[in-house]
Amino acid sequence: MKTNAYGTFSGELFRYPIPGGFSLTAFESTPTRPNKVILIGGLSDGLIPVPYAGALDVVCRDAGWSLVQPVLSSSYQGFGSGSLARDSGEISSLIRYLSDERGLLKVAAVGHSTGCQNIVHFLRYGTAFSKKKMVACALQAPVSDREGPNLKSPYEENIRIAKSLIGSGKGEEMMPRASFWAPITANRFFSLQGIGGDDDLFSSDLSDTELKERLGHVEGVLNGNDPRAKMLIAYSKKDEYAPNHVDRNLILKRLCDAIGNKGNVAIPLMLENGNHNLSEGESDADQFIGAFAAILESLK
Repeated sequence: MKTNAYGTFSGELFRYPIPGGFSLTAFESTPTRPNKVILIGGLSDGLIPVPYAGALDVVCRDAGWSLVQPVLSSSYQGFGSGSLARDSGEISSLIRYLSDERGLLKVAAVGHSTGCQNIVHFLRYGTAFSKKKMVACALQAPVSDREGPNLKSPYEENIRIAKSLIGSGKGEEMMPRASFWAPITANRFFSLQGIGGDDDLFSSDLSDTELKERLGHVEGVLNGNDPRAKMLIAYSKKDEYAPNHVDRNLILKRLCDAIGNKGNVAIPLMLENGNHNLSEGESDADQFIGAFAAILESLK
């Protein structure tokens, strides 16, 4: 896919404060809209994180929403020294700033890959003020970060090293360079690739009870904010980061079931030809964007 297929954007680039006296940047298209969609990419992503970003911008505008693309401390290579907790704090700060300074009334979120973990974690641990604003979400490619790596021979040794560092109080020390494709601390490595790590939210080998423990809060938060609230769960049949042994249809159903027994929040979407970031399957990105647009329209 050509780089310009990701889209070009017009709007405003701004800074938002985070705890500690620091600030980060974010970009907002059609910034006068009071309802805003936050787009959160995966590991190593930043601005314009996915090929469908431009199409998402269009449907947001058509539905009367704006699109906000934040840079978090974990964006680009920063994830290796970060955590979901830090991300949730920064997303909370962003929403507070959007509310105080940029007219936000309601917010929705689209997460790609590890951005899906961000949304689920935020809905549990974000500030009460920021969580109250959330009325719609979409998880695109909610794939386990450990099920692929744990099929390879260095996995057990890398986990042993991470556990040893964490156990000796050195969790913020860096893992050996060969253990991961980017610089990463032992804490974040185990969070991503260890069984039961903070990022271990979508693995197919988790029991129904374990999935419920990780996802079961979502329905209550969203329903409490707006009875029309929805979370779209989009899984790609040809996702290259999901191992072949993972039954795509089954894990999609189990994720939706874990979000709530009532079944009135989670919306499953299987993208038959989609890959991880929807750059290859014909019409799959359009299906995903269309399904999310329908959610936005239902909130009018």
